Amino acid sequence: MKSPNPQPALSSIQREILVGGLLGDLSIYRAKVTHNARLYVQQGSVHKEYLNHLYSVFQNLCSSEPKWSLSLDKRSNATYETLRFNSRSLPCFNYYRDVFYPEGVKIVPANIGELLTARGLAYWSMDDGYKDRGNFRLAAQSYSRNDVLLPIELLKDNFSLDCSLNTVKSTQYRIYVRANSMVQFRALVSPYFHPSMLYKLQ
Repeated sequence: MKSPNPQPALSSIQREILVGGLLGDLSIYRAKVTHNARLYVQQGSVHKEYLNHLYSVFQNLCSSEPKWSLSLDKRSNATYETLRFNSRSLPCFNYYRDVFYPEGVKIVPANIGELLTARGLAYWSMDDGYKDRGNFRLAAQSYSRNDVLLPIELLKDNFSLDCSLNTVKSTQYRIYVRANSMVQFRALVSPYFHPSMLYKLQ
């Protein structure tokens, strides 16, 4: 009798990219508590090369190639073209679903300091960051103030980056890597940046 095929595990590089991506635009879904979780990735058509790169990273965990679709921007009521892919539902994603969505809504995990590496920071920056008047800005509007303070402390303690919290609205926040840390920040993340996203550091 054949033994069941072993379930795939995440490589160390996949784990690092997943953590950084989940701080940004990547999502993990689970249909039911008893089901395995799956990764969902979507980007606008302008970032097609970057999405195809992400697909190449997680391709061994997917059963179909990226697909084009039309999405509605509820703020402007305009439709735009996006490229997306899903992974298979697999046990290797369950831990990340649990720590990033403990109550069903995405948060910054309390142990993010143990999870985020320089590579992960690069992928978060490609997803949700750009240079702004000499600083580097990381969008964090979907997180609470307490959530945003966690990565600020992490960036200071683990990477010695001078960072600050910026309030966009009363309950929306951004993280700024200050200009005096930009040389160090670029040195940390640029080795992991996809060529199509390097404009964000310039």
